[in-house]
Amino acid sequence: MLMRGIEAVTLDFFNTLVRHNRGDGGRGAQVMEYLRARGLESDPWDHQILYDVFEPHGREYSPAFGPIERQRYLVRLAGRLFQALNVRGGVAAADHAASIWELIGPHSLEVFPDVRITLEHLRAAGLRLAVVSNWQCGLGHFCEELGLRLFFDEVIASAETGCAKPQREIFLGACRRLDVAPDRVLHVGDTPEDDLDGARNAGLHALLIRRDALDSPADWWIRSLEQLPARLEIPSVAHGTSR
Repeated sequence: MLMRGIEAVTLDFFNTLVRHNRGDGGRGAQVMEYLRARGLESDPWDHQILYDVFEPHGREYSPAFGPIERQRYLVRLAGRLFQALNVRGGVAAADHAASIWELIGPHSLEVFPDVRITLEHLRAAGLRLAVVSNWQCGLGHFCEELGLRLFFDEVIASAETGCAKPQREIFLGACRRLDVAPDRVLHVGDTPEDDLDGARNAGLHALLIRRDALDSPADWWIRSLEQLPARLEIPSVAHGTSR
């Protein structure tokens, strides 16, 4: 199905633009394994911990920090994490700051191979682009350190807006910030309820991305972001990937 008249594309972040770079285990699982391997006891993991630990990230951190400022911040972040988990064993969080950052910071993620070439194509076609994600504060910093921020007009994280997908407000807020009417916006993400239903209920067009699907793409989903330009009547970014 071709989509005409689209002026902007919003994209989910995790499992749409990036994935974990250490296999299937998420950041929480990696932290717990790290602690166990060092004989450190803690309370159980809860996903809310990431939201609590990163709450000041957008305000207190900058990718432009020099080594000293960066290390000071990483020590504070590790301290927040150890406190949230009630880590026991008489260990100083500062001794683990660099390792914790590798486990939960932006470089715990990797960008899918189809992302940059597609974003370059969409930008060249004059489309406005935004990230719309259920994510912690400071998502813009994550995008910058992963080399993605330059492609996007806006980066919108649920923790910074007070609303989350599939709520209509986060999608409509993105449209306002892009200055594009909802019916001129296409949202792409990997979750049926949050991304497909949520965007459509807000009046946007929507597509799911299903990279591991074995059946043929349908009107409502694609297998690769490289198929997006063809759906939008923009010349394909690579031979063979948009079929």
